[in-house]
Amino acid sequence: MGVLEPTPLEISSVEDGVYRALRSEIGRLELAPGQRLPLEEIAGRFQVSLTPVRHALRRLESEGLVVSLPRRGSRVAPLSVEELEEIQALRLGLETFLARLGAEAITDEALAEMTKARDEMERAFRAGDLDAYLASFWSLRDACYRCAARPRLERTLQDQRVRVERYVLTLCRDREAFADLRRGPDTLLEACRARDGEAAEAATRDALQWVLAELQRMLENDRASTEISA
Repeated sequence: MGVLEPTPLEISSVEDGVYRALRSEIGRLELAPGQRLPLEEIAGRFQVSLTPVRHALRRLESEGLVVSLPRRGSRVAPLSVEELEEIQALRLGLETFLARLGAEAITDEALAEMTKARDEMERAFRAGDLDAYLASFWSLRDACYRCAARPRLERTLQDQRVRVERYVLTLCRDREAFADLRRGPDTLLEACRARDGEAAEAATRDALQWVLAELQRMLENDRASTEISA
């Protein structure tokens, strides 16, 4: 694991603080797929005892972000085609439904928020600022989905987002795919402007299926390259 500066936690629950920090780092690929997670190093970095680290790793393992093996310790879960397919299946059910309802009930304020987010996406893309790009990418979609007024579904979707981001960041390694990723928000925004729920659902479905196909190709190529080099 790379050397990171000590990160004191100013939070009432130390375990929750370790969990949230590691969860964010895994989602942002700051902790790479397959990377070891030594208890002592993590405890030293966060300046905590081993117990909250163990508990945090168990929580992350229950979410599929960490894998642990007896006598071999814990590692960041690898990326896999199987997990990607599961994530996209969940997203297809949730996001197409939210997009349809959201577009039909879209407000002028939400449309303005979506337009602003799309402009920020373009600026971030041209600047090569991936963090800002992803933040505006999610903001655009969330502005639509909130109009569906289904908070339980929104929370379920948010819970999956850290798993999603590992794959989206991997996709963005490909410059052409990174550029093409902007098409989904464009078609969703146009459907929302028309308050066309059917078009918004179709735009969301097409975008999610495109991401799945692109990432399947990338992951399978990576797997083949690894097998050849081995």
